[in-house]
Amino acid sequence: MNRISIGIKLAIAFSFVVSILIVVGWLGLNRMGRINADLNDINYRRWAKVQLAQEAVFYSNRNSRLLEAAILDGQPEEIAALLSQREGNVNRVSEITQKLNRSVESAKEKELLRAVDQTRITTLDSIARITDLLKAGKVEQARDIMASDAVPQIDALHEAWNAFTQFEEMQMQQARDHSQENYAIARRLTGLLILIAFLAATAIGVFVTREMVRELEERERAKREVRKLNDDLERKVAERTEELARAIRYLENEVTERRRKEEDLLRLAAIVECSEDSIIAANLDGNITDWNAGAEKIFGYSRAEAVGKPVTIIAPPERMHEPLETLARIKRGAGVIHLESVRLRQDGQPVHVSLTVSAVRDRSGRLTGSAAIARDITERIEMEAALRRSEANFRSVIENSPYGALRTLLDGRILLANPAAVKMLGYQSESELLSLNMATDVYRHPADRTRVIEQFGATDYAKDIELEWKRKDGASIMVRYSAHIVKNEAGDIGHFDLMVQDITKQRSLEEQLRQAQKMEAIGRLAGGVAHDFNNLLGVIIGYSELALDQIDPASAVRGQVEQIRKAGERASALTRQLLAFSRQQVLHTKILNLNAIISDMAQMLLRLIGEDIKMQTKLQSELHSIKGDQGQIEQVIMNLAVNARDAMPQGGKLMIETRNLKLEEEGPQRRTPMIPGEYVLLTMSDTGVGMDADTQAHIFEPFFTTKAQGKGTGLGLATVYGVVKQSGGYVWVYSEPGVGTTFKVYLPRVLAQSRSPRVQDSGHPHQGSETVLVVEDEVSLRTFTCTLLQKSGYTVLEAGDGDEAMTLAQQCDGPIHLLLTDMIMPGMNGPVVAEKIVSLHPEAKVLFMSGYSGFVSRGLIDPDAVLVSKPFTRDELLNKIQQVLGPRTLTPANGGTVPA
Repeated sequence: MNRISIGIKLAIAFSFVVSILIVVGWLGLNRMGRINADLNDINYRRWAKVQLAQEAVFYSNRNSRLLEAAILDGQPEEIAALLSQREGNVNRVSEITQKLNRSVESAKEKELLRAVDQTRITTLDSIARITDLLKAGKVEQARDIMASDAVPQIDALHEAWNAFTQFEEMQMQQARDHSQENYAIARRLTGLLILIAFLAATAIGVFVTREMVRELEERERAKREVRKLNDDLERKVAERTEELARAIRYLENEVTERRRKEEDLLRLAAIVECSEDSIIAANLDGNITDWNAGAEKIFGYSRAEAVGKPVTIIAPPERMHEPLETLARIKRGAGVIHLESVRLRQDGQPVHVSLTVSAVRDRSGRLTGSAAIARDITERIEMEAALRRSEANFRSVIENSPYGALRTLLDGRILLANPAAVKMLGYQSESELLSLNMATDVYRHPADRTRVIEQFGATDYAKDIELEWKRKDGASIMVRYSAHIVKNEAGDIGHFDLMVQDITKQRSLEEQLRQAQKMEAIGRLAGGVAHDFNNLLGVIIGYSELALDQIDPASAVRGQVEQIRKAGERASALTRQLLAFSRQQVLHTKILNLNAIISDMAQMLLRLIGEDIKMQTKLQSELHSIKGDQGQIEQVIMNLAVNARDAMPQGGKLMIETRNLKLEEEGPQRRTPMIPGEYVLLTMSDTGVGMDADTQAHIFEPFFTTKAQGKGTGLGLATVYGVVKQSGGYVWVYSEPGVGTTFKVYLPRVLAQSRSPRVQDSGHPHQGSETVLVVEDEVSLRTFTCTLLQKSGYTVLEAGDGDEAMTLAQQCDGPIHLLLTDMIMPGMNGPVVAEKIVSLHPEAKVLFMSGYSGFVSRGLIDPDAVLVSKPFTRDELLNKIQQVLGPRTLTPANGGTVPA
């Protein structure tokens, strides 16, 4: 009855407490909910007004921009469109103002809206006047009113709207502050009520608990007395039972331990006997006590043969001390000993073994001997030795290879580099190179490496890849490499093995060879064209001279014929330039001093380049002599000076230098095609506009020019190139855009100081009486030559080729004093014709005609043979004939004698 009353009281008390807590919590939450709802309602209304005010300000600003655009544009159509858009925005602002007026909640709010309306009306009046002026086309007046009246009013309107917006925001802030204050009060009241309810529940709980504890203590006291009697009885039974169980467990453990040891011994014996490794036991005297099947297999001794023998029976003579030293270490208390050594089989063959030696103790822990496990590692040792030899051979091949060897990862890191690769890239050591990344530090263009890796695809080998790399100093090199792609077990790229060859010099030689072949081909073409053209020019110039002799000086026709002759001479000069480029021009060479030529030309060069260009010379004293045609050397200097002048339209400086130079086999100044030796170096440098690499590749080609049409023929530098090459020299150009250009001309030094005899020209027309055999395959030129000689008193025999000349020579009974023959003809060439004619007429002298000298380099003619260059004038031909026939007495037209 007592227990039931206590439970009912406890239930009633806790129900009351829970009810109080529920009611207090509901009241508090309801109060806070109303506070939040009121705050949200106020914020919603105020925020809606703020948004409407901001929208009105937006349309007002937009109207201001539209009005400014209309004033600035000034076009009637644009003004009408802009004012139309503004009218719509004004209506929208009016709607917003009306809506705000309908939702006024306070006198202050009404007052602020009234201020906005008044300011807006004033602003609209000013803007109405501006729009009327704009519609009337009075833009300037509208702009003045806009600046003086409308803009301040617009600013005032913005201030009125801002004041309204700030008021609404302040009202929202006040509502939030008031709501937070009410919320805090409600929260404190609710907390107080909950605390009171909690205290009441605590008091009731304490009272009920004390009553229950008192009743429970009485019950527990009775239970403890009964339990004590039961525990005493159970303890006595348990003690007897535990004693019996311990005896049984001891007997079971003893039997189990004996059985386990027997099984372990059997298993260990089986392992020892079946092990592939040699297991040998020995006593403290070093005698073998156990010998398994693995030992029989490795060392060849049977168990019966080994047991009882000392362990040194398997030790080589030089290693007899090892087993005894190991046993001594075991006796001193060493643990497990590991070593690799060599032992002997029964047949005397050495066996490499890996030994593990440990102590053997009895049950009392006393040391009784040692046990050794020996594993045959002969095969491994031999493989390691072979691997070391292979690695040494491979390392020797790689280290001494003339090609670069690199091993790189996919991310560009370098794992291996041989000395050739280190030297190729300009580094000091392999470690310095291993710190680089292939993509950023080796490839000139990192995208090239990415492109090559993408091209590998499924292949494992790539061959002859040519790309541009960069050295440590930043210089570019061209390389060709083959790559072996090594993949991992997952099939991904593990690393790359590269064999690299530096082909920079090879590419340079190939480019120079292509350039030389191109220039040679152009030269052959130019020489062939010039040879045929010279024949035609010879006819034109020759017949012009003959015609001039027959035309009265006062005749108008004489001037026209004179122009024909001058045009022929200008064309002849053009062909000479072509022949100079092709190195087939007939030169009159002699020993020259380059300093003297430059000094003689100094004044002429100053007049040529103009006053705005400063010319300086730096001539080395005791300059070596050269051999060449003085006119052609002067032409080289003049062409280079003209080229420098045209490169300096705003003025500048021209520097002319000479010096002696000796090119060594591996000297820094020697370029690949140049033959080592002594040269005279002519350097002409300007401070002009310079040239890019593409222009430099073509400057020596005939008819290539960067000048405007009509400003140059494109033969100036081509002539320089041909003259220098024909003189046995070289010409190089160094130029950069905006920096200037330097031409370096290398002319071979001449040791002999001999001088060629000069032929004196009498300067008088002369008449001859000798017999001349003319051999020329060009009909028109042959006809002109024969006519000229006949008019000069010579007896002329005319032949169109070598066979015809032989026929005439055989039929001629009298002497043939002179053979005048072309060098290049169908069938027999000039030297062959001369050889055969001289064999028939030993008295005959020989004079060759030719427009180019390509045959000289082929050895078709004696270099000292006399040549007359095509096209020739009448006086040139007659003077050459006089030179070949020798001095004689001529009869002038007015009588008397003139020494020739």
